[in-house]
Amino acid sequence: MKLCKQDGILIDRVIPGSPAAELGLQRGDLLLSVNGIRPKDLIAYRYLTAEEQVTLKVCEKGGRVVSHKIIKGCDADLGIVFQDDCFDGIRHCRNKCVFCFVDQMPTGLRPTLYEKDDDYRLSFLHGNFITLTNLKESDIARILSMKLSPLYISVHATSPLLRGRMLGLKKAAPVLDLISLFASAGITMHIQVVLCPDWNDRDVLEQTVCQLAAFWPQVASVGVVPVGLTKYRRHLPKLRSITRSECSNLIDRVSGWQKYYRRVNGVSFVYLADEFYLKAGLPFPLLDEYDGFPQLENGIGLGRLFYEDFRRIRSRLPKKLRVKRQLFLATSHSGAQVLSPVVHRLNFIKNLKLKMLSISNTFFGPRITVTGLLTGRDLTRGLKGVRGEEVLIPRIMLRQDTPIFLDGLTVNEVEERSGCCLYLVEPNSTALVETICMLGGITFEKADCSSSGKA
Repeated sequence: MKLCKQDGILIDRVIPGSPAAELGLQRGDLLLSVNGIRPKDLIAYRYLTAEEQVTLKVCEKGGRVVSHKIIKGCDADLGIVFQDDCFDGIRHCRNKCVFCFVDQMPTGLRPTLYEKDDDYRLSFLHGNFITLTNLKESDIARILSMKLSPLYISVHATSPLLRGRMLGLKKAAPVLDLISLFASAGITMHIQVVLCPDWNDRDVLEQTVCQLAAFWPQVASVGVVPVGLTKYRRHLPKLRSITRSECSNLIDRVSGWQKYYRRVNGVSFVYLADEFYLKAGLPFPLLDEYDGFPQLENGIGLGRLFYEDFRRIRSRLPKKLRVKRQLFLATSHSGAQVLSPVVHRLNFIKNLKLKMLSISNTFFGPRITVTGLLTGRDLTRGLKGVRGEEVLIPRIMLRQDTPIFLDGLTVNEVEERSGCCLYLVEPNSTALVETICMLGGITFEKADCSSSGKA
């Protein structure tokens, strides 16, 4: 029996009924090679396993090394899920960005929260934003040859000197030449600009958007998001939050650019984060103006999508719950602004009393108002006055696929400390109504989602 004496790629899960499951592969086995090659990341693995005939070399948990030959359909998935996507380690960010959120966090949180990735592979696989500053010539060649698209790029400013300053470098950080190279290869890019007042706003932002628009449609969108500043920001470059009046001016200015790009290219091209509209007290753009929400994960368009979802189901809202329920909906200050009109309408349902709890972020500080950054301690503190009540909380407060908040507290621990019963709800109108109906003893009939009118 041949025993495993080399490092392999840890298999985290095997999908039931898949070719890998039929071969007997299990969680904890190590993949050593595919067709004689050890893939360095998930991209290479997918490329190697796209063939109709694949040979896997695997080290089983007991140490025995076995080979499996598989004949399958072209591009058919083997059903192996890995613990990590970058088998040779994640490329970490070497920049010292003036606005970096990781540098503004307290000590003692989960180690993964302090990890700064700047890996082009995670950009392609998961939409992580990267700066391109640590790309090697071989990385660029691979992106071009494999046409890894789309990529998500943090630009912030197209001026090389200003960009270098914002990235915390002691030199210029040009980006347009590389964007031009990728564009010429047909690679789609989505751009992020973290807006820092007095740094890259006003005319600088206009120059950045204008220069990036020259590469449309390969540069498919530019998302502008506000800088997030916590109370732990010490010994870092001076930054401030954008004001309400500045938000209004920004919206007015960007609205003009959007009208121009819709006329010229058929899309808005540049999009503002929801926070700008909420802070200015102005309505979100209409559904069509988001062009399919290319930067939804960046907090751009979540509010409009929530309202659109509610518009679709509004006509089928129940008139009455079977069981009387008093429920509380806990969210952030920004979340409460979005949810308020929906909560108002839901309270017309008989036997339902739905109350809003707008929770302050005392953990990171009052300038952080988004729901996804509320912690277990924030929630526990915010629930002090409603002990014993049933509370709905958006699932985005938790680490993905876990019951753990940012500060390490679990849902059970918050329930014990607050005396409340918590119900996790996906952050959309349909999930909210379904949960309310379930607790009220009825089943919600979903609306026909084929409609696509404006909200």
